[in-house]
Amino acid sequence: MSSDPIKWVDDIRAASLVTARQRANKPDHIVRLLTDHAYENGLSAEVLDQVVDVLASKNHLDQSCTVALVKSLYPESSVPDDAVFKVIGCLGQGVNKPNANTQNGLLKWLIMVYDVLEHPRLLSRLYRVLFNLLDMISLRATLCHLLSLITRRKHVRPYRIQMLLELARIVGEEPALVGLIRVFKDYYPDIIIQNTAKARASLFQHPSKAWKERLSEIQQKHASKDQPGTEVYSSFKVARRGVNVANRGRNSALPDLRTSHANESTVTLEEVETVDDFIDKLDRIELPNQIVSILGDPLLQKYLDLKPSNVALKRLDNWLSTFMAEELNSLVDNEVPNGRMSEVLSCLAKYAQVTRSPLPPSCYRFLKSLLPNWQGSVYRDEVLQLSALLPLEPFEGAFQTYFIHIETALLDNTLASKLGILQLYTNLLRHWTTLSLNKKPSTRHGNDDPLSNLVTYVDVLCLTILDSPSDPRSSAVSHVLTFWETATVGLSHSRPYSPLRITIPSAPLVYALLFTPSLSTLSRLCSILVLYKQAFEAAMATSTPGAQRIDYPRPYVNQFNGYLMDICNCLWRNRAFNADDVNALGCLAPREILSALRQHADQVTCPLPTMFSLSHSSVLCAVSIASFRALEDERAEEIEVRHAGPVTQRSLAALGSEGGIQLSWAAYRLEVLGWLEGRGVGGVSSLMYNTMKHLLSNSKGRESVGERSQIV
Repeated sequence: MSSDPIKWVDDIRAASLVTARQRANKPDHIVRLLTDHAYENGLSAEVLDQVVDVLASKNHLDQSCTVALVKSLYPESSVPDDAVFKVIGCLGQGVNKPNANTQNGLLKWLIMVYDVLEHPRLLSRLYRVLFNLLDMISLRATLCHLLSLITRRKHVRPYRIQMLLELARIVGEEPALVGLIRVFKDYYPDIIIQNTAKARASLFQHPSKAWKERLSEIQQKHASKDQPGTEVYSSFKVARRGVNVANRGRNSALPDLRTSHANESTVTLEEVETVDDFIDKLDRIELPNQIVSILGDPLLQKYLDLKPSNVALKRLDNWLSTFMAEELNSLVDNEVPNGRMSEVLSCLAKYAQVTRSPLPPSCYRFLKSLLPNWQGSVYRDEVLQLSALLPLEPFEGAFQTYFIHIETALLDNTLASKLGILQLYTNLLRHWTTLSLNKKPSTRHGNDDPLSNLVTYVDVLCLTILDSPSDPRSSAVSHVLTFWETATVGLSHSRPYSPLRITIPSAPLVYALLFTPSLSTLSRLCSILVLYKQAFEAAMATSTPGAQRIDYPRPYVNQFNGYLMDICNCLWRNRAFNADDVNALGCLAPREILSALRQHADQVTCPLPTMFSLSHSSVLCAVSIASFRALEDERAEEIEVRHAGPVTQRSLAALGSEGGIQLSWAAYRLEVLGWLEGRGVGGVSSLMYNTMKHLLSNSKGRESVGERSQIV
């Protein structure tokens, strides 16, 4: 049996032209092969068009085969125009047209693929044909659903309104028909609908949510193959509940976007179908009835981002203020919170993140009212999201107003609660850094710097997390490092005329991270310190006209230099815990601790100053010897003796005289740095190249690592 879908369709077409008695073989098996293939991979435009061609004409296939074929019409990309024309052309009564059930199934298929039509405007051009078919009882409900999707203001004409009302009077208040009338009423509010009809109006549920989900999976799979990262559904189209908005249910608190006060000279957002449409009509777009729909509609977000409106923002704030006040009153009355408030708060946070717009004032009032008595269980995720989007203000004031209540509600002496608070402050730091970089120098907060105070406060929280004995420690350390990486991002983007104040981590935190038994932790720590060093150098070398310069006390700078010196002493200079060098702090190790460490080092026959070097450190020794083994493997035919490890300056000299590899101590250490960098942990090498003078002075530092490994 052939595995070509085209061949299967040809066989099905041949079987459909003859009656069941005249067929040599039943087509059920071939139909099953085609439907299985369509469910797994979708159908190409060519195959899809041919299957629709078979279904859209009178045939002799039994009902089970016809239903299976209709349900298998999964397009792998967009639906071609020819297929749409064939479906519309087969509707109605005629000798060569399919039966009513098949017509109804094809109409439902058009509804389900409405978002992936090759040219969405095509159905709009065929509106007159579809509307004139409303007198068919078998198709009316499905036609009303399809017409509700494609109806735009230009389609609402007095004669059509009269026809709908007359049809409703004749056939009765059918829910689907009344639902279509309600759509017309959105564009022409003068239409009068009886109260009973309002109650029976159809909300037009999606024909098959499972089918829609499978279609989305198929489309995403093929889209990722053709253009990775592309979206299937256009964001330049009004979001409709149940059509292209998967997360908004029937009882959503956010209304669909509707515009009913447009005139002939203006355009509604519902009429926009593509990005070109949006650009052409941008200056004539009328705002919708309820501006709160901006929280769930990307197209309206784009419009107000390009054409800001204070009136629209005030309308949004008024709606939210009333809605949040009602919710707070229900909480006071001990009512069970509903999902509508969670939906609004979540959409509000997402809206602020996507548009980079400040939260409406009503949101701040809501948080101030909610948090003093908040227990941490109601709207937990939403409160944390919104709290990380607060405006830039002195940290002490923000802490007393918001964060002290959040900490009181959430902190329970567990590691998980501390990490949750740290994640909140990390998100807040990222948000405040963005705001601070965009502020003018004259609007800064002077000595009461919000970012500096925030970082100083969280430094203590980081130490508390590192001291926690609970598992998983590696995850906790990663969260701590992420916060400090966020702090350095702003410094690397700081501008001369509007610099950010540098706030370094405390010494206990740096040394706790330095001696954490993790290579990734060591590398990330070194990368963070490199960015701090570059920020200090840029701040002290500022000579740009009009640039601002922040003066840092010399002891403060010396403290940071001490971090660099101590790390270099441990990893590079074989002088761990030495406090005699300039700015060296000896890792702040007390004498009693050093005495105990020396005794241990003597027992394991490894001098304490070299115990944390590239060759002997428990974190780096495996990588160091692996890089050396790789060099020996490259020269396996040239050497007679291999190094037993660990590699030292004295052992390298002896190895060369005994027939082993000829390699200098400097070249060996550069080879280790290159080995680390080549495996994605380049923090150590970056720190060495930016700190050690004999490496810093070599302008070809990183590029010539491979060449220097050959130096004798």
